[in-house]
Amino acid sequence: MDNILSAKNMAHQPAPVRRSGRNTVIPGKGLPAAGQSDPLMAKQKNNTIRATLSEEVASFDAHLGGSPLNDPTGAIGPNHYVYAFNRGFGILDRAGNVLLPEASLTTIFPGEDLGDPIVVYDNYADRFIIMEFSNTPNSILIAVGQGPDPVNDGWFTYRFNTNEFPDYEKLSIWSDGYYLTTNKAPSGGLGTLETVYVAERDKMLTGDPNAGFVGFQLAGAASSGFYSPASFNSTGATLPPVGTSNSIIYLQDDAWAGVSNDHLKMWNTNINWANPGSSTISQPIEIPTTPFDSVFDNGSFSNLSQPGGGQDIDALQATVMYMTNYRRFGTHNSVVMNFVVDLDGNDDLAGIRWYELRQTGDGQPWTIYQEGTYAQPDGLSAFCGSIAQDAQGNIGLAYNVVSTSVFASIRYTGRLANDPLGTMTLAEKVSVNGDSQVPGNRFGDYAQMTIDPLDDMTFWHIGEYMRSGGAGVRKSHVVAFKLMPDTPDTEAPTAPANLVASGTTDMETTLTWDASTDNIGVTAYDVSQDGVVVATVATTTATITGLTAETTYAFSVVAKDAAGNESAASNSINVTTDAPDTTAPSIPANLTASGTTNTQTILSWDASTDNVGVAEYDVSQDGVVVATVTETTATITGLSPQTTYTFTVAAKDAAGNTSAASDSIRITTLDNGPGCLNGAELPYSESFEADFGGWTQDTGDDLDWTRDANGTPSNNTGPSSADDGSTYVYVEASGNGTGFPNKRAILTSPCFDLNSATTAVFSFRYHMFGAGNFGSLDVEVSNDEGATWTSLWTRNGNQGNSWQTGTVDLAAYVGSGIQLRFNRVTGNTWRADAAIDSISLTAAGGPGGSDCASGDLTLSVTFDNYPQETSWAVTDAGGTTVASESYSTANPDGSTVSETISGLAAGTYTFTISDSFGDGICCSFGNGSYTLSSSAGEIVSGGEFTTSEATSFCVEASTVRLETYALSDLDAGNNAFKIYPVPAKNILNISVGKKSIQNVEIFSMYGQRVYEGAEAQINVSSFPTGTYFARITGKDETFVTRMFSKE
Repeated sequence: MDNILSAKNMAHQPAPVRRSGRNTVIPGKGLPAAGQSDPLMAKQKNNTIRATLSEEVASFDAHLGGSPLNDPTGAIGPNHYVYAFNRGFGILDRAGNVLLPEASLTTIFPGEDLGDPIVVYDNYADRFIIMEFSNTPNSILIAVGQGPDPVNDGWFTYRFNTNEFPDYEKLSIWSDGYYLTTNKAPSGGLGTLETVYVAERDKMLTGDPNAGFVGFQLAGAASSGFYSPASFNSTGATLPPVGTSNSIIYLQDDAWAGVSNDHLKMWNTNINWANPGSSTISQPIEIPTTPFDSVFDNGSFSNLSQPGGGQDIDALQATVMYMTNYRRFGTHNSVVMNFVVDLDGNDDLAGIRWYELRQTGDGQPWTIYQEGTYAQPDGLSAFCGSIAQDAQGNIGLAYNVVSTSVFASIRYTGRLANDPLGTMTLAEKVSVNGDSQVPGNRFGDYAQMTIDPLDDMTFWHIGEYMRSGGAGVRKSHVVAFKLMPDTPDTEAPTAPANLVASGTTDMETTLTWDASTDNIGVTAYDVSQDGVVVATVATTTATITGLTAETTYAFSVVAKDAAGNESAASNSINVTTDAPDTTAPSIPANLTASGTTNTQTILSWDASTDNVGVAEYDVSQDGVVVATVTETTATITGLSPQTTYTFTVAAKDAAGNTSAASDSIRITTLDNGPGCLNGAELPYSESFEADFGGWTQDTGDDLDWTRDANGTPSNNTGPSSADDGSTYVYVEASGNGTGFPNKRAILTSPCFDLNSATTAVFSFRYHMFGAGNFGSLDVEVSNDEGATWTSLWTRNGNQGNSWQTGTVDLAAYVGSGIQLRFNRVTGNTWRADAAIDSISLTAAGGPGGSDCASGDLTLSVTFDNYPQETSWAVTDAGGTTVASESYSTANPDGSTVSETISGLAAGTYTFTISDSFGDGICCSFGNGSYTLSSSAGEIVSGGEFTTSEATSFCVEASTVRLETYALSDLDAGNNAFKIYPVPAKNILNISVGKKSIQNVEIFSMYGQRVYEGAEAQINVSSFPTGTYFARITGKDETFVTRMFSKE
């Protein structure tokens, strides 16, 4: 891996804050009651323990500590162990030898190393995934390995905005996405914020910048204030079939407000990437449990005693620990999970409540198959657990222990699939012993158990422990162990029954059979074709492809278990494939054209029929195929004005059979005419949220523009998110000879009719961040339907890692129809991804009136909880700031100020509002907003943005600009100064006693200065009715403020 930034000398920052909402624990509420033991603890203590049930295959330290909190996560792959800790990551071989020294997370995510990193290994794609959170802006950052080698293959990186901060995030793998859960506990209730997210796995694995991202709220959830649900993580040989709902699960403790009985709560997802907005999450499903007490010290983060009288450490209550592992067996699906509980009702002894849930098939209800409470046999607290199942259904559980005599250490246990339900039967094993106090109360937060992809049997666990060195050093330790039965499993599964075939065509058939049974569990089925295994599946169905037409095949199925035992073969069936499809579809009929303009036409026709099915239609223009579509309509673009074209359509099926061509039709495009035919409506705006919005790619250039919702695939270039909404367009520059050097990409606007305009301005946001030899970006205009183009604006080179505002005055082109285009030419580097967003064109004049502001401009700003982060500016077309303001802590949180801007000459301007923290003024920390308006109406309003939001507009001539002052800076002391009469109507008198007046300033109630002078009598007759403040300065430099009203 190139450009590694060493983690060795990183400055260790405080651990990320665990954010807790309003505490909803009710002291004394719930069962078991105070002083009562966990009802499942006795079952664990009384069970038979096996002493020789496990084999330890690896044990080594990973991260060697130094940060205030490691937050250890890690995953095993075929050849690597990748682990992460706060601010960094490392890569080892399977024996713990270093392959990649510890490196900063900024190596993968430039400038981003806030923390809480997660590592998973996607066994189904042979890729490692690394995730962390960000607050610049609030986002999830995900890196997907470009290949199986995390050291050398590079990463596809993504940023997905989450609006609120995604604290304590967790990641899991499913067939339709990467699932994320977060800790968000707003005062308005858990159901008011998105806490579950899904990223589009298939596209991320290929580096597609258009990977989708959807979020869900969890209706009906309660918590103790801290909030940590979990999503199912697929393990084993087979992913759930596409379309299988994933589930989100969370404990519900009757000690919490709003919870009557202890239970698990579950929500099921339905993801539709073809139309992400239609994705849904179900209402909650309740699964009753044996009573438990998950509350320690009324929700405090200081709970478990440690040796030497150190501060009590966090038990990680109200948290479904990482990961909640799902596995498919031949007869059922299974999930295991765990969380910490209070064993004795006195808040000083912790144990682990664990569950195995099962469903008999996809879509069937989940029920508790077994539940248990693991109590450490020597009376130590056990907490921070991680749990998983192997291919045989055995369960491994690893965890931390601590007490007043034992420092924080790591141990593990487990059970075999056929052991008594609800018990861990393996004698506890020591992974590593700690010998030092935990400084402070924070410990662990994460631990993680993954399954070895090579044998699907070995458990790999990473956790945190304390080793002496100064005040104690936090270290991450990895242990790998395998569970072994007392006697080998030699019992084979039963033979699969009732093998049948369906859906047979000339090239494939689908086989189904009844599930086999096994003393431990069926893990897979081998499907044989003419005596040769052609497929291995975990379910009771298989589709066999690549067959030859009119050929007979013999099929049978054998069941296998994890020990390698194989059943007898199922019944054998003969399947004869169909004759090849040689029938062509019928000819498309009734071809017609509509909506013909000077550059395009819309074709439609009646659907063809076929003996199997029509796959697509080829549309030909003057004998050449110009479009292939699956529907019975096609829009043909790029035509020339006043030109006649001939069109036909032919239908095709999946076998490649093509119909004869339809009857032809001739269409003649319209003349350009004066102005702009079918021009875009003004005022115009486009942020590329749904599509390219009428902007078209040039066919004679080298590269295309691409819509993107997150960071571009290349590191250290391109934006991390859109300027407006979630999508922008950019040009990917990577690939020597492909994306650079001197490669051109042109994006052309729809036509804009400025025939009736008197002024017009085009504005946009651009992002040009990368290497110095970045290349150029031009805005060009044409008023002759694209025959010639003139450059109006250009930028060259690296412009910095932020969105900038571009403004183009179109006054020279009013009175005509125009098109605009972005002309991007790359330099001689791959680090040169240029992006565009937030396009607008406004104009004044014409029969519809003016789009421009008139008179004074009024800006109203309501602050969030951090007014000192807010500022704004108005710049003219030349980039000169003509009005601006920034605010401070003197402005109360949530207060509102009003600003008046006047005296602007007629022309074009840009208003930019900024937030220095990067989270806008709504809605993460308060509900701020802003509105800029004039007598002509609202210009722009908003509040939800990241670092800044810019809007271009035009104005007509106004009057004198008013300056703004902060009224809170004015002193109200000194009674020698008097103002009368109050209220004032015409003349305001000022009396200063024996002092003399040096200066008088009068301000409106919004802080605008409306008068300045040194007179003792001031004519206020022209002042609007309202409240005012007079600031009076004497020659001795004392000053006072007096409030008065004007009738």
